Amino acid sequence: MDDARGGKSRLAEALTRVVAREGISGVSVRAVAAEAGVSGGAVQYHFPTRAEMVLYAMEWTSEQVEQRLSAVPRWGDVREWTREILLELLPLDVDRHRQHAVWLAFIAHAETDPKLADVKRQTNEKLRGMYSRIVRARRELPVTDGTSTASSPTASTGIEMDAPLLQSHVDGLSLQLAALELDEAIRVGPRLLDRYLVLAVDGPEKESEQ
Repeated sequence: MDDARGGKSRLAEALTRVVAREGISGVSVRAVAAEAGVSGGAVQYHFPTRAEMVLYAMEWTSEQVEQRLSAVPRWGDVREWTREILLELLPLDVDRHRQHAVWLAFIAHAETDPKLADVKRQTNEKLRGMYSRIVRARRELPVTDGTSTASSPTASTGIEMDAPLLQSHVDGLSLQLAALELDEAIRVGPRLLDRYLVLAVDGPEKESEQ
């Protein structure tokens, strides 16, 4: 079973490289087989149809991002480690830049594929929960599992509004950075994220500390 999963993961990685170069339209059994250095029969053994291969690759990509975010240490200064998590979502190195482009291709294709749309929905739900926990942590509010109430109605309303705003900012900033040369993205990306955190998450009173 592990060998089968490893084989599927290698094909998923090869598929994402094809998508990064050519978009979803470039995905075929032949293209993925050539990219992975295997036979077309080996691809079809794991994925009888192209749709199954694309679905697995989208799920695999989502898992890769989740694992990378989970690997960020969560101790010490809360503003430091929450910032590191957010930076991991920005295309600030070659791998993350490629992954960002691939994910955009997947979610565009999801408009016409209900199974991909479900992966997109599940991923967004996980991210939404993560953004909520980050806002709570930076404001020194109790981090809940989503079932208990906030410490006050005002705090609850603030989280409900500001967590999706943070998510929207990171999504929009990612699009802007992806259009820049990598050196420029690395230079301005963290500064723009920090500016937003000061103004909209930590509160204007924290601006003087930056």
